[in-house]
Amino acid sequence: MKEHPEVENENLLEPTIGEQLRYEDFKRGVEKLDSVSELKELVLLLAKQAMVLQPASIRYLAREAARNLTTASDQDWTKVASDIRDHLMGDMSSE
Repeated sequence: MKEHPEVENENLLEPTIGEQLRYEDFKRGVEKLDSVSELKELVLLLAKQAMVLQPASIRYLAREAARNLTTASDQDWTKVASDIRDHLMGDMSSE
């Protein structure tokens, strides 16, 4: 997979410069809002994204990643995930 040019491998949770710039642009736009109704509409859209769309997207992507891991083995991904967990927990308990 091609690496993102702004993301360092050491800290993948660090926001990129582009993300920080988009946030600053967003803040400037919010400061220019003239009415409470515009602000209310914006808050509702952001709440829907944060509370509904993002969790659903994360669940979907996690399921797809698990499916992709087991496609070649043609096994049920839940069994493979359980086997991996058991193997990792076994390695930790033997130390």
